[in-house]
Amino acid sequence: MATREGTRNSEGRKDSSDKKLEDILRLIELCRNIQSSSVNPFEVDIREKLLVLKRHLPEWNVIDVMLKDSEAMQQLVAIVKLQDQYIKHRASALYIDPLLLELKIQLISKEELAESFAKCWHPIAQLDQLTPRGLEKAFVYWRELVPFSERFKNQFGNPGESAGMIGLDELESLSIFTKEEFEARLNVINKELADRSNGKEMDYREFIKGKDPEETALRGYLVAFVVTEGRATIRTAPLTEQIFISVIQGKPDDETKSVAIVVR
Repeated sequence: MATREGTRNSEGRKDSSDKKLEDILRLIELCRNIQSSSVNPFEVDIREKLLVLKRHLPEWNVIDVMLKDSEAMQQLVAIVKLQDQYIKHRASALYIDPLLLELKIQLISKEELAESFAKCWHPIAQLDQLTPRGLEKAFVYWRELVPFSERFKNQFGNPGESAGMIGLDELESLSIFTKEEFEARLNVINKELADRSNGKEMDYREFIKGKDPEETALRGYLVAFVVTEGRATIRTAPLTEQIFISVIQGKPDDETKSVAIVVR
């Protein structure tokens, strides 16, 4: 009877030991799968897994099991390293969704991608690329460089004068528009928008485009007032960054926001 009881106790301890070893093997397999895939490494609860290993460690007395325990610890260290790389990657991308960025890259042409790369590329000059002659040329260049405040004064006037905003009252005071003329122009361009869009959205830049840059700027200025008065609305596509304009049917919504658009 005592022998049978001892046998059952021995088998129970063996089953418990096998289950604990199975937990460690599952942990090792989980970490390996995380490292070989694009799964978020933060799905592994490092603190919880360490507590499991700490709880089981005093119970091991076989060298092979101890080695598996060490391997599990090594795999957790690798996951912590992946988590660190994941955070650095997200921070360097300024928290831009990688999928959205990938879609935008797929939509632009090779020429646009090359131009974007050229604008963002800032090569670093290393010490082994500098020579005494090069340093002398750089010193002479910066010494004789015209101050920024003087470079474009002839073309654009005094750069120190800050840009500002101009409204209807300023236009009227400058004798550019009277209130009646301005309202008439708004009605004309609003009717043109209704006729050309035919109740649908149309490309904003295509609508304001004039025969020259001056007319384009004027049409963009008038459209801004049409939108502000709630006669039309503007929508920007997040992927293509294309801007659409459409006539508002009925009463406009109360929710509004300011949109800055560059007119070339």
